[in-house]
Amino acid sequence: MDNSTINPDKKREGFLGQQMVVIPQNIRRAIENDPFLNNLYLTDIGYYPNAKNHFRKREEGTDEYILIYCTEGNGWIEINSQQYNMIPHSYFIIPAEIAHAYGADKKNPWSIYWVHFSGNTAKSFYKKHCQRGETRTGDSLPKVIKLPFEERRIDYFNGLISLLESGYSTEIIEYVNLTLWQLLASFVYHDFYSEIRHQNNGTDIVDSAIQYMQEHIDQSITIEELAHHLNYSASYLYSLFKEATGYSPINYFNHLKIQKACRYLSFTDMSIKEISFELGFNDPYYFSRLFKKMMEVSPSQYRNKL
Repeated sequence: MDNSTINPDKKREGFLGQQMVVIPQNIRRAIENDPFLNNLYLTDIGYYPNAKNHFRKREEGTDEYILIYCTEGNGWIEINSQQYNMIPHSYFIIPAEIAHAYGADKKNPWSIYWVHFSGNTAKSFYKKHCQRGETRTGDSLPKVIKLPFEERRIDYFNGLISLLESGYSTEIIEYVNLTLWQLLASFVYHDFYSEIRHQNNGTDIVDSAIQYMQEHIDQSITIEELAHHLNYSASYLYSLFKEATGYSPINYFNHLKIQKACRYLSFTDMSIKEISFELGFNDPYYFSRLFKKMMEVSPSQYRNKL
Protein backbone atom coordinates (compact mmCIF):
# COMPACT_ATOMS: atom_id res chain seq x y z
CA MET A 1 0.00 0.00 0.00
CA ASP A 2 1.36 3.44 -0.97
CA ASN A 3 0.99 5.84 1.96
CA SER A 4 2.20 8.92 0.08
CA THR A 5 0.35 12.22 0.08
CA ILE A 6 0.13 15.15 -2.32
CA ASN A 7 -0.56 18.87 -2.15
CA PRO A 8 -3.40 20.38 -4.21
CA ASP A 9 -1.00 22.16 -6.61
CA LYS A 10 1.31 19.17 -6.94
CA LYS A 11 0.95 15.75 -8.49
CA ARG A 12 2.53 12.32 -8.37
CA GLU A 13 2.07 10.98 -11.89
CA GLY A 14 0.84 12.13 -15.29
CA PHE A 15 3.97 13.32 -17.09
CA LEU A 16 4.16 13.22 -20.89
CA GLY A 17 6.30 10.25 -21.86
CA GLN A 18 6.35 8.77 -18.37
CA GLN A 19 6.99 5.06 -17.79
CA MET A 20 6.22 3.09 -14.67
CA VAL A 21 6.01 -0.58 -13.76
CA VAL A 22 4.83 -1.89 -10.39
CA ILE A 23 5.41 -5.59 -9.72
CA PRO A 24 2.09 -7.28 -8.79
CA GLN A 25 1.83 -8.48 -5.21
CA ASN A 26 1.49 -12.15 -6.15
CA ILE A 27 4.69 -11.95 -8.23
CA ARG A 28 6.45 -10.11 -5.44
CA ARG A 29 5.48 -12.77 -2.90
CA ALA A 30 6.88 -15.43 -5.21
CA ILE A 31 10.15 -13.49 -5.45
CA GLU A 32 10.34 -13.10 -1.67
CA ASN A 33 10.09 -16.89 -1.32
CA ASP A 34 12.61 -17.62 -4.08
CA PRO A 35 16.15 -18.11 -2.67
CA PHE A 36 17.53 -17.43 -6.15
CA LEU A 37 16.10 -13.90 -6.20
CA ASN A 38 15.19 -12.76 -2.72
CA ASN A 39 18.57 -11.30 -1.80
CA LEU A 40 17.96 -8.26 -4.02
CA TYR A 41 14.96 -7.50 -6.20
CA LEU A 42 12.98 -4.54 -7.51
CA THR A 43 9.35 -3.78 -6.71
CA ASP A 44 8.77 -0.63 -8.79
CA ILE A 45 10.70 1.13 -11.55
CA GLY A 46 10.03 4.08 -13.80
CA TYR A 47 10.96 7.24 -15.64
CA TYR A 48 9.38 10.68 -15.22
CA PRO A 49 10.52 13.20 -17.86
CA ASN A 50 10.18 16.94 -17.22
CA ALA A 51 8.15 16.08 -14.12
CA LYS A 52 6.53 19.45 -13.45
CA ASN A 53 4.82 19.63 -10.04
CA HIS A 54 6.08 16.17 -9.13
CA PHE A 55 5.79 15.65 -5.37
CA ARG A 56 5.70 12.74 -2.92
CA LYS A 57 5.53 12.66 0.85
CA ARG A 58 5.57 9.46 2.87
CA GLU A 59 5.25 10.03 6.59
CA GLU A 60 6.03 6.39 7.39
CA GLY A 61 8.50 5.78 4.58
CA THR A 62 8.41 2.61 2.50
CA ASP A 63 9.47 -0.98 3.00
CA GLU A 64 11.90 -0.59 0.09
CA TYR A 65 14.97 1.48 -0.62
CA ILE A 66 14.46 4.07 -3.35
CA LEU A 67 17.16 5.10 -5.80
CA ILE A 68 16.42 8.35 -7.65
CA TYR A 69 18.62 9.30 -10.60
CA CYS A 70 18.21 12.85 -11.90
CA THR A 71 19.17 13.15 -15.58
CA GLU A 72 17.97 16.70 -16.26
CA GLY A 73 16.65 19.69 -14.33
CA ASN A 74 16.58 20.03 -10.57
CA GLY A 75 14.69 18.64 -7.61
CA TRP A 76 14.98 18.04 -3.90
CA ILE A 77 14.73 15.24 -1.34
CA GLU A 78 14.00 15.73 2.36
CA ILE A 79 14.88 13.32 5.16
CA ASN A 80 14.90 14.15 8.88
CA SER A 81 14.32 17.86 8.14
CA GLN A 82 17.46 17.85 5.98
CA GLN A 83 16.98 18.87 2.35
CA TYR A 84 19.21 17.49 -0.40
CA ASN A 85 19.28 19.29 -3.73
CA MET A 86 19.37 17.16 -6.87
CA ILE A 87 21.18 18.32 -10.00
CA PRO A 88 21.62 16.70 -13.45
CA HIS A 89 23.47 13.36 -13.35
CA SER A 90 23.22 12.94 -9.59
CA TYR A 91 21.65 10.17 -7.57
CA PHE A 92 20.34 9.61 -4.07
CA ILE A 93 19.22 6.48 -2.20
CA ILE A 94 16.39 6.95 0.28
CA PRO A 95 16.65 4.38 3.09
CA ALA A 96 13.76 2.06 3.86
CA GLU A 97 11.34 2.76 6.69
CA ILE A 98 12.21 6.42 7.10
CA ALA A 99 9.89 9.40 6.58
CA HIS A 100 10.74 11.38 3.49
CA ALA A 101 9.48 13.75 0.83
CA TYR A 102 10.76 14.74 -2.59
CA GLY A 103 9.74 16.83 -5.54
CA ALA A 104 10.70 18.69 -8.67
CA ASP A 105 12.06 22.22 -8.76
CA LYS A 106 9.28 24.67 -9.69
CA LYS A 107 11.29 26.58 -12.31
CA ASN A 108 13.41 23.76 -13.72
CA PRO A 109 11.65 20.44 -12.98
CA TRP A 110 13.72 17.33 -12.97
CA SER A 111 13.63 14.27 -15.21
CA ILE A 112 14.27 11.17 -13.14
CA TYR A 113 14.72 7.45 -13.41
CA TRP A 114 13.85 5.67 -10.19
CA VAL A 115 13.70 2.18 -8.75
CA HIS A 116 12.40 0.70 -5.48
CA PHE A 117 14.45 -2.29 -4.35
CA SER A 118 14.34 -4.68 -1.43
CA GLY A 119 15.68 -8.06 -0.34
CA ASN A 120 17.92 -9.69 2.25
CA THR A 121 21.01 -7.77 1.11
CA ALA A 122 19.34 -4.44 0.26
CA LYS A 123 20.40 -2.91 3.58
CA SER A 124 23.98 -4.07 3.07
CA PHE A 125 23.95 -2.60 -0.43
CA TYR A 126 22.78 0.72 0.99
CA LYS A 127 25.52 0.64 3.64
CA LYS A 128 28.10 -0.01 0.92
CA HIS A 129 26.81 3.07 -0.90
CA CYS A 130 27.26 5.12 2.27
CA GLN A 131 30.71 3.68 2.96
CA ARG A 132 31.95 4.50 -0.52
CA GLY A 133 30.55 8.01 -0.20
CA GLU A 134 32.31 8.31 3.15
CA THR A 135 35.73 8.29 1.46
CA ARG A 136 34.77 11.51 -0.29
CA THR A 137 32.84 13.43 2.34
CA GLY A 138 34.14 12.15 5.65
CA ASP A 139 30.79 10.86 6.88
CA SER A 140 28.33 8.07 6.17
CA LEU A 141 25.11 10.09 6.12
CA PRO A 142 22.74 10.08 3.14
CA LYS A 143 24.14 12.20 0.37
CA VAL A 144 23.65 13.31 -3.21
CA ILE A 145 26.40 11.92 -5.44
CA LYS A 146 27.25 13.48 -8.80
CA LEU A 147 28.05 11.02 -11.58
CA PRO A 148 29.80 11.26 -14.93
CA PHE A 149 27.19 10.53 -17.60
CA GLU A 150 27.22 7.00 -19.00
CA GLU A 151 24.76 5.83 -21.63
CA ARG A 152 24.79 2.25 -20.37
CA ARG A 153 23.14 3.35 -17.12
CA ILE A 154 20.19 4.71 -19.08
CA ASP A 155 20.17 1.51 -21.15
CA TYR A 156 19.82 -0.55 -17.97
CA PHE A 157 16.76 1.41 -16.87
CA ASN A 158 15.10 1.41 -20.27
CA GLY A 159 15.84 -2.26 -20.81
CA LEU A 160 14.36 -3.32 -17.49
CA ILE A 161 11.24 -1.18 -17.96
CA SER A 162 10.74 -2.51 -21.50
CA LEU A 163 11.08 -6.12 -20.40
CA LEU A 164 8.66 -5.76 -17.50
CA GLU A 165 6.13 -4.04 -19.74
CA SER A 166 6.12 -7.21 -21.86
CA GLY A 167 5.02 -9.45 -18.98
CA TYR A 168 6.09 -11.31 -15.86
CA SER A 169 7.30 -14.67 -17.09
CA THR A 170 9.75 -16.54 -14.89
CA GLU A 171 12.59 -15.82 -17.30
CA ILE A 172 11.83 -12.09 -17.40
CA ILE A 173 11.59 -11.78 -13.62
CA GLU A 174 14.85 -13.68 -13.13
CA TYR A 175 16.69 -11.70 -15.80
CA VAL A 176 15.41 -8.34 -14.55
CA ASN A 177 16.40 -8.96 -10.96
CA LEU A 178 19.83 -10.30 -11.85
CA THR A 179 20.38 -7.22 -14.01
CA LEU A 180 19.31 -5.06 -11.06
CA TRP A 181 22.65 -5.90 -9.43
CA GLN A 182 24.43 -4.40 -12.45
CA LEU A 183 22.23 -1.33 -12.43
CA LEU A 184 22.83 -0.59 -8.75
CA ALA A 185 26.54 -1.36 -9.07
CA SER A 186 26.80 1.19 -11.89
CA PHE A 187 25.86 3.81 -9.28
CA VAL A 188 27.60 2.59 -6.14
CA TYR A 189 30.81 1.65 -8.02
CA HIS A 190 30.66 4.39 -10.65
CA ASP A 191 34.24 5.48 -9.94
CA PHE A 192 35.52 2.06 -11.00
CA TYR A 193 34.48 2.85 -14.55
CA SER A 194 34.72 6.63 -14.58
CA GLU A 195 36.82 8.57 -12.08
CA ILE A 196 39.59 6.01 -11.59
CA ARG A 197 39.76 3.85 -14.67
CA HIS A 198 39.47 6.69 -17.19
CA GLN A 199 41.91 9.49 -16.57
CA ASN A 200 44.66 11.23 -18.53
CA ASN A 201 42.41 12.22 -21.45
CA GLY A 202 40.72 8.85 -21.69
CA THR A 203 43.79 6.66 -21.14
CA ASP A 204 42.91 3.79 -18.85
CA ILE A 205 45.80 3.92 -16.40
CA VAL A 206 44.84 0.89 -14.32
CA ASP A 207 44.14 -1.29 -17.35
CA SER A 208 47.44 -0.17 -18.89
CA ALA A 209 49.22 -1.24 -15.71
CA ILE A 210 47.48 -4.63 -15.73
CA GLN A 211 48.28 -5.12 -19.40
CA TYR A 212 51.96 -4.42 -18.68
CA MET A 213 51.85 -6.98 -15.87
CA GLN A 214 50.32 -9.59 -18.15
CA GLU A 215 52.96 -8.94 -20.82
CA HIS A 216 55.72 -9.36 -18.23
CA ILE A 217 54.20 -12.21 -16.25
CA ASP A 218 57.46 -14.16 -16.61
CA GLN A 219 59.49 -11.40 -14.97
CA SER A 220 59.90 -9.75 -11.60
CA ILE A 221 58.92 -6.08 -11.71
CA THR A 222 58.85 -3.35 -9.08
CA ILE A 223 56.34 -0.57 -8.49
CA GLU A 224 59.04 1.88 -9.62
CA GLU A 225 59.50 0.08 -12.94
CA LEU A 226 55.76 -0.04 -13.50
CA ALA A 227 55.33 3.64 -12.65
CA HIS A 228 58.24 4.63 -14.92
CA HIS A 229 56.66 2.72 -17.82
CA LEU A 230 53.37 4.61 -17.32
CA ASN A 231 55.07 7.98 -16.66
CA TYR A 232 53.63 8.43 -13.18
CA SER A 233 55.14 8.61 -9.74
CA ALA A 234 55.20 5.35 -7.80
CA SER A 235 53.13 6.84 -4.95
CA TYR A 236 50.44 8.16 -7.31
CA LEU A 237 50.18 4.87 -9.20
CA TYR A 238 50.02 2.93 -5.94
CA SER A 239 47.09 4.95 -4.54
CA LEU A 240 45.27 4.96 -7.88
CA PHE A 241 45.68 1.21 -8.35
CA LYS A 242 44.78 0.38 -4.74
CA GLU A 243 41.57 2.42 -4.90
CA ALA A 244 40.55 0.86 -8.23
CA THR A 245 41.30 -2.79 -7.43
CA GLY A 246 41.57 -3.06 -3.65
CA TYR A 247 45.15 -4.39 -4.01
CA SER A 248 48.61 -2.90 -4.28
CA PRO A 249 50.14 -3.27 -7.79
CA ILE A 250 52.66 -5.92 -6.70
CA ASN A 251 50.05 -7.90 -4.77
CA TYR A 252 47.80 -7.80 -7.84
CA PHE A 253 50.76 -8.89 -10.02
CA ASN A 254 51.33 -11.88 -7.75
CA HIS A 255 47.64 -12.80 -8.07
CA LEU A 256 48.05 -12.83 -11.84
CA LYS A 257 51.12 -15.06 -11.50
CA ILE A 258 49.29 -17.53 -9.27
CA GLN A 259 46.34 -17.50 -11.67
CA LYS A 260 48.75 -18.43 -14.48
CA ALA A 261 50.36 -21.07 -12.25
CA CYS A 262 46.96 -22.72 -11.79
CA ARG A 263 46.66 -23.04 -15.57
CA TYR A 264 50.14 -24.58 -15.83
CA LEU A 265 49.32 -27.05 -13.05
CA SER A 266 46.02 -27.94 -14.71
CA PHE A 267 47.03 -28.25 -18.36
CA THR A 268 50.77 -29.05 -18.49
CA ASP A 269 53.20 -31.57 -17.08
CA MET A 270 55.67 -28.88 -16.05
CA SER A 271 57.27 -29.42 -12.66
CA ILE A 272 56.60 -26.98 -9.86
CA LYS A 273 60.19 -25.77 -10.16
CA GLU A 274 59.75 -25.15 -13.90
CA ILE A 275 56.50 -23.26 -13.32
CA SER A 276 58.20 -21.15 -10.67
CA PHE A 277 60.97 -20.09 -13.06
CA GLU A 278 58.47 -19.59 -15.90
CA LEU A 279 56.65 -17.03 -13.76
CA GLY A 280 59.74 -15.10 -12.71
CA PHE A 281 60.24 -16.64 -9.26
CA ASN A 282 63.91 -17.45 -8.68
CA ASP A 283 63.09 -19.26 -5.45
CA PRO A 284 60.68 -22.20 -5.93
CA TYR A 285 60.11 -22.37 -2.16
CA TYR A 286 58.96 -18.77 -2.08
CA PHE A 287 56.66 -19.52 -5.03
CA SER A 288 55.17 -22.50 -3.19
CA ARG A 289 54.61 -20.48 -0.02
CA LEU A 290 52.93 -17.67 -1.99
CA PHE A 291 50.76 -20.17 -3.87
CA LYS A 292 49.61 -21.82 -0.63
CA LYS A 293 48.91 -18.44 0.96
CA MET A 294 46.58 -17.46 -1.89
CA MET A 295 45.07 -20.83 -2.81
CA GLU A 296 45.17 -22.42 0.68
CA VAL A 297 46.74 -25.56 -0.77
CA SER A 298 50.25 -26.21 -2.00
CA PRO A 299 50.95 -26.42 -5.77
CA SER A 300 51.30 -30.22 -5.56
CA GLN A 301 48.06 -30.55 -3.60
CA TYR A 302 46.29 -28.36 -6.15
CA ARG A 303 47.50 -30.59 -8.99
CA ASN A 304 46.59 -33.78 -7.13
CA LYS A 305 43.05 -32.52 -6.49
CA LEU A 306 42.59 -32.24 -10.26
